[in-house]
Amino acid sequence: MVKLGGSPSEPAVQAHVAYARSLGFNALWIYSYQAGAWTQERAPKGPSVPRAFRRFAAQGREQGLRLLVSVNPVADTHGRFVFSDPAGEDRIVRFASMLHARAGVSDLVLSFDDQPTEITDLSDILTYGRSAAPAHLDLVRRVAARLPPGMRLWLCAAVYCDAHLGTGEGPYAKPFLEGLNSLPPTVGIVWTGPAVISPSIGRADLEGTRARLGGRKLLLYDNYPMGDEAPLGAFALSLAPLSARDPEIASVVHAYLACPTVPLGASRFTLATIAEFLRDPAGYDPKAARDRALARLAGPAASEATRLALDTQQIEWGHVPRDPTDPTATAARFHDPAFVSSFTWTESRYPARIAALEPLADTVFRDDLLRAMRRRLAVARALPLAIEYLARRRAGRADAEQVLSRIHEERASWSTHREAQAALDTFLAAAGIPAGPARPS
Repeated sequence: MVKLGGSPSEPAVQAHVAYARSLGFNALWIYSYQAGAWTQERAPKGPSVPRAFRRFAAQGREQGLRLLVSVNPVADTHGRFVFSDPAGEDRIVRFASMLHARAGVSDLVLSFDDQPTEITDLSDILTYGRSAAPAHLDLVRRVAARLPPGMRLWLCAAVYCDAHLGTGEGPYAKPFLEGLNSLPPTVGIVWTGPAVISPSIGRADLEGTRARLGGRKLLLYDNYPMGDEAPLGAFALSLAPLSARDPEIASVVHAYLACPTVPLGASRFTLATIAEFLRDPAGYDPKAARDRALARLAGPAASEATRLALDTQQIEWGHVPRDPTDPTATAARFHDPAFVSSFTWTESRYPARIAALEPLADTVFRDDLLRAMRRRLAVARALPLAIEYLARRRAGRADAEQVLSRIHEERASWSTHREAQAALDTFLAAAGIPAGPARPS
């Protein structure tokens, strides 16, 4: 399974789905807002599944894709969901029934991930007490009893990894574990492994978890490499092959969810390695998968220079987690000589490397890759000028304006690469440097 990654009407999302399907992924994780609307706020006349999503779903089913939709009652209603009020339950069930009947959605997740573990609504407190666990379980039990035949239900509780569950004695964990038996045995559990972002996942980890959860089916929500946690304008992408996953986890989990990074095109490298692992867990080798993924992205006709440039960039960005440095963070580190010098290296190496990467066969991946590289290069070129300008301005020197003019010239040189120019503007603003000539008063 792979996350949809955005609105199904967006060409970039459609390209992502087609790419994932070409790798062998056969199921999609879709958030409720991507599939339609069910809350009173978004659907005052009742739940709806728009025609555009139904068409998308039909195309997916023709390609053999199974569809799962995740509903988060608390997040979707901005914290206004009342568990003791049957109206919310009715809306979820009606939405699920529409998804099943009109879009062929086979799986529903009731998710409470990253939501409060204590209840604040007075009527809910009187019904369930302060812990949110009994309320979550009760809603899952009621919805499970009303889902259309053939629709499978999953629960992602507010504790969804071993670190959250801990000893099982916490104010949420204890009633959660004690109340799990109230759910039908067909309800599966969504789990991220030992941690929210698990450095490694082994068979023993998951077997122990399944035993604690009553032997229920597990959907492994693998937050790897969790590149979407970095700022959208970060200078580095996630180019890390899947690693430290025990091949025997395939015998423990019922489904595996891959989480693409942002932007979607940049996720193609890691997704290719995840697909290799899922096809042949026992034979998976991260380095070999890395090399094959790079060869696929470069294309069979790639020159030696292009292959070398892509290999070098992957080495630079092949770390988990990725470097979160962005334009704003850069402006706060003028005092760090080693950090500043790393941009000198960027300025000298990136232009030739970017030119060598232009012929990459996978143009979707290439475009996201080069956009990120140009963001860093734009700031790298302006960085020494920014330091010089600020030093002269602090000293009260009249020639500070000369350096500022050079900064403005540098900014203008990026006019054909708007994202790089925007990154440069963000950097200058964070440094307290005007991005354009002063306007007359």
